[in-house]
Amino acid sequence: MVRKVRVKPKISLLLITSLLILFFNLLAGCGGEEVGFGIYLLDNDELVLSEHHIEVYYEDTHNIELNEEGIQKWNSYMTWETIPKQTESLHSRDFVLKIKGEEIYRGKFYSMVSSISYSGVVVMDALIELDSDHNTIRIEFGYPTPAFAEGEDPRNAPEVIDFLDKHGLLR
Repeated sequence: MVRKVRVKPKISLLLITSLLILFFNLLAGCGGEEVGFGIYLLDNDELVLSEHHIEVYYEDTHNIELNEEGIQKWNSYMTWETIPKQTESLHSRDFVLKIKGEEIYRGKFYSMVSSISYSGVVVMDALIELDSDHNTIRIEFGYPTPAFAEGEDPRNAPEVIDFLDKHGLLR
């Protein structure tokens, strides 16, 4: 014997509406924030920082002032208990900077405690916990000075500058 189930019209409308909203949210990628500007760990493609973490990107110095969410994200990589340890941070890890998923350039996370020079792009201060008074990281070309850099400086790539400018993050 087959039973007919009557569903009230209001419940049916609510169910259909809920399913449509869920479908369009998934279709639009609203399950998480879309990333246009991203600094990712090269070894596992983990997002370290995105445009959602940036308060200001200074074009002339390539310093990035992080917002509160960015400070928390940055500090989440500092896993030591009392004394900063290179192995318990981003220090010396390779990264890739991407715009809308396209690789723009690669580099390393570094700190001024490092005695090893590097000829490419470095994100400095990888051992420093940030706070609201000290919320800036630096992207430099060559370490310990630009004299150690080789090749063309990729930090002014038009894709990066245009993206940050269009999103009101560039100064």
